[in-house]
Amino acid sequence: MTAPGCLISWMSTMQLPDVNVLVDAYRGDASGHAEASRWLRGLLDGDESYGLSDLVCSGFLRIVTHPKIFNPPSTTDDAIIFLDQIRTHVNCVILNPGARHWGIFTELCRTNGVRGKLVPDAYFAALAIESGSEWITFDGDYARFPGLRWRRPST
Repeated sequence: MTAPGCLISWMSTMQLPDVNVLVDAYRGDASGHAEASRWLRGLLDGDESYGLSDLVCSGFLRIVTHPKIFNPPSTTDDAIIFLDQIRTHVNCVILNPGARHWGIFTELCRTNGVRGKLVPDAYFAALAIESGSEWITFDGDYARFPGLRWRRPST
């Protein structure tokens, strides 16, 4: 409910997509394409700001252009065009690690026994926690990080 004279009644949590969500939204042959593309379209058509990490974008580019992952792989130019459309959208906020990120990241690593392939997950979880964002992912491994708000793109 909006108080008299208030322009904004509440502020929603900014959503921050994982690499796998962008890959699935982009690639029509990906298993989560329908769900991810519907979520992304809703985000782009909406009025709320959303976050984007350049590290997520580089991971997206690495995966969609990899010939051992997709046959045929996406072209670099087409994938960059897709990313540019998302990055230059009026509601996009590019999120970078801030002063608290390293401490959050190392604490997540230490308290959750993070090693190997989970290290990037802890890095992204720390970015979402530090920025107060909700992490949007298909990866259930993120449930291990206390303080992280996360969900699948469909919910």
